[in-house]
Amino acid sequence: MTTTIDASVTAAVQTAIAAYAQALDAGRADDIADLYTTDGVAEIVGMARFEGREAIRQGFGGFAPQAPQLHLIANTVVTSTTEDEATATSNLAFFARGDSGWSVQMVGRYDDVLRREDGVWRFQRRVTTFAE
Repeated sequence: MTTTIDASVTAAVQTAIAAYAQALDAGRADDIADLYTTDGVAEIVGMARFEGREAIRQGFGGFAPQAPQLHLIANTVVTSTTEDEATATSNLAFFARGDSGWSVQMVGRYDDVLRREDGVWRFQRRVTTFAE
């Protein structure tokens, strides 16, 4: 069975995902929080869970990079949509730059629920799971 996903929703979801990765790598906790709905939830399985924009802002403030880092997001699939909600799954690879150059630190996936809030697609729930 093939489900047609609106291309504009897919583009908006991919834009939110890319903006998140860039804000995370730059340590911009305010920008990360603004990518979430007011009641948004950010969960990093086995590490942290933040509920609401202010908790997300404070929580990600504690993750500010101490050295150059890069989150590469790939294979994003928007799995379902309604007029105001979408779900998506993406793979991620986290790189850090050390004395010997860039190296992969972790790989994993994002499972997202995004909601249109005030005309903008934002994360309502983002679950990050790192592969062991």
